[in-house]
This record gives sequence, structure tokens and C-alpha cells, in this order.
Amino acid sequence: MSERSPGSVPRIWPSADRPGFRRSFELELDDHLEIQYATRQLLPLGPVVGAVGLVALFVSLILNFDRWQAGDVAIFAVYAVATIILCALLAILLLKPARRLLRFLYRRRLMKAGAIGKPVESTVDKSGITYTVLGQTIICTWDSLYALEEDAGTFYFWMSKTYAHPWPARLFASDEERQVVRESVLEWSGRPFSPPRLARLGANGRANLPEWG
Repeated sequence: MSERSPGSVPRIWPSADRPGFRRSFELELDDHLEIQYATRQLLPLGPVVGAVGLVALFVSLILNFDRWQAGDVAIFAVYAVATIILCALLAILLLKPARRLLRFLYRRRLMKAGAIGKPVESTVDKSGITYTVLGQTIICTWDSLYALEEDAGTFYFWMSKTYAHPWPARLFASDEERQVVRESVLEWSGRPFSPPRLARLGANGRANLPEWG
């Protein structure tokens, strides 16, 4: 096999002397977010603006209740609407820096915990999936695997209803390589990769699922 440049994505075809797929990578913040929260966006625009608008409505009701009691309904409505609009615009203005700050804090927390930014040595073969991180090796046979899912090119090997070992889409140079993994996993496990039901639920949504899917 010809040598590759350090920045290229290595090919992961199985071969006679390598009857499986091996990959070395590091999990990133977005990988963690997609499993835990089913989205990379911790502060989505709609819910944030809606929550701020609701708070602004209650604040305006409290501050302008005397006008309501005095019968100045029109003035009360103007103040209430103006307060909601002002707070919503302020939320939109501050949303981007708030997202950056939250991602920074969350990334630092995960790196301290060793959940991201650590080298992962992962192997998928006819026996199942094996990966090593922080000196600890986890082995999961195909029979004991909770589920197999694929979402936007990322493979999720669910060890349980709450924990998955992902192979992010960035590990593959092409869909042709990804298809080879799909076909091999189907042959070895007897199960195809299914649509991302677990991955889309998030940690809270998976909590009440049965122990075995």
C-alpha cells in the first residue's frame, strides 16, 4: 500500500491479512452532542427566542399591571408588545456569543473528563467491535450489541440504549468505502444499519426504552 500524506483520510478496506476495519481517531464535541442531545446546537434559535419572549411577557405584565387596572388597555398592550420585541431582538443579538461560550465551557468539561480529544483505536470485524481509549479496552460482540444505526454517514454502534460508539462520517473518504463497511457488518452481524431512531431521541428520550431493543 502506498504511503499517504499525514492530512489525508486512510483507506479502510478489509484484506486477507486485515479481516476487519481498523481506525484511529479522536471524538470531537459535535460527536458527543449528536449522541447526547441529538443535535450539535445547544441553543437553537426558536426555543431560545420563544423562552425569552415568554419571560418578557410575564415581566411586562408585572411592570404594567397598574396601567391594566387603570383601564389603559392600549398603552398596556403597546408596552407589553414592545418589551417582548426588544427582549427577542436582544436574545437574537446575544445568541451567537452565548453559543460560543457554552460550546467552549462544555468542550473544556468533556476534555477534562476524557470524553473527547483522546486517541481512540477502534476495530470492527467478524467478532464484533473493539475499541481502546485511555488505556481501557471495550469489547462488544455482535450478539450483545443493542442496535446498529446510521445517520448522515455516521455509524453508531450502540452498546446499550444509552451509550454508542460512533464512527463519524469524516472517517470515510467516499461513500464507496462506507458501503463496504455496511456490507461487511451486515454479513458479520446479520443486521443492517437502521435509520437513526436512538440517535435522534437524545439521552433523555432513550432513558425509558427497554434494556434490549
